[in-house]
Amino acid sequence: MSAFGKLWTALKGGANEAAEKAADGQAFRILDQELREADANLRKARGDLAGLMATSKKIERRLEGLYTKEETDIENARSAMSAGREDLARQLAQRVKDVRSEIDRDQRDLEQMRGNEAKMQQVIRETEQRIQAMKREVESVKATESLQRAQSAVASSHTGVNSKLGSAMGSLERIRDRQETMSARLEAGEELAALESGADLDRKLLEAGIGGRSASVDDIFAEITGPSKSAPQLTGPDLDLDLTPSREKTKALPSS
Repeated sequence: MSAFGKLWTALKGGANEAAEKAADGQAFRILDQELREADANLRKARGDLAGLMATSKKIERRLEGLYTKEETDIENARSAMSAGREDLARQLAQRVKDVRSEIDRDQRDLEQMRGNEAKMQQVIRETEQRIQAMKREVESVKATESLQRAQSAVASSHTGVNSKLGSAMGSLERIRDRQETMSARLEAGEELAALESGADLDRKLLEAGIGGRSASVDDIFAEITGPSKSAPQLTGPDLDLDLTPSREKTKALPSS
């Protein structure tokens, strides 16, 4: 195949694909239109059947009249023969012959019409059944299409929610990491400041019981409620200390 032929084939294939996609996009509209056309054709067929049945009824009534006329002419011919009027009897016989020809023709037409009626009734019943089945199928397909669209929307929404939740969780983890990093930096800064000021060394000495006194509530309460400690009395030949408070000494001085 030449390059031009291949190009032409590709163009036809693309046109067919585009036509199929357009048809698929309008599938429900096409189905509804086809069903409307089928209903219209069915109504026309019913109208034609009604017309055929009306014609059959006319032929039946005509046949009834012809049968009545045949019987009447035969009776009249017998009466004419009884009266010696053979000429009238022969004329009546000719008319009976013509009536029977009409009866035969109408009978054939009536049988043909009745056959056509039966065929049309069968076709109409089958067409009605197919149209009803098609309508049920279209409704089922429409319901399935709506359900699939809803499921697709839910799935798309669920995917979007999961994506957003995943992004939010990532942001939350990053915030937590940043907070932990900041807390660690603050603790490190406090420890560094304590080392620079010597407070850390004082704290360690207190914890080891070296230097200073404990300032806990229990220790102070024990000091208050425990036995009082009197000041030591210093005695000796060379020591004669006056331990009287200076305030009492001041009061004992004579006024000038």
